[in-house]
Amino acid sequence: MVERTNEVLRQLRQLVEGAKAVPMSASCMVNRAEALSLIEQATSALADDVGEAQRVTATSLETLERAQAEARQIIASAEEKAHFLAGQTPVMELARQKATQLEAKALTDAEALRREADAYVDARIASFEAGLQKTMSQVRTMRDRLASRSSLDDTSTQALPRLQ
Repeated sequence: MVERTNEVLRQLRQLVEGAKAVPMSASCMVNRAEALSLIEQATSALADDVGEAQRVTATSLETLERAQAEARQIIASAEEKAHFLAGQTPVMELARQKATQLEAKALTDAEALRREADAYVDARIASFEAGLQKTMSQVRTMRDRLASRSSLDDTSTQALPRLQ
């Protein structure tokens, strides 16, 4: 998914880099429809990336819940075996030790799975954030150049409000 966002941003960069320069200025002329289309595609791709990250998060939570349920089942099974063998003291002690080991292993496995899922989700969100910041920076730069070139910041001109 991130590849689609990066591709659209690359196309937008190429559009700006390949735009005709305005003589005696750092400004350039960009086809508005083409730029707006690329921005819309980037927005759509970013929305898809966020949706994918949310799906991954939901899947990770489901996996964690399954692991916890399995851990509870293993613990319950170990306790059941321990009660069955309760008549013999050495056997009962051995059962308790095994139950404790199984519980510790199940908790360790569940925690490792949660950390892995969190790391994956964090990486996806960080990638999305970086792409979004890059796009916002480019949009801000284009608006600043346009405002500077066209005096859009004069009080006599009704410019759109700037986002901070």
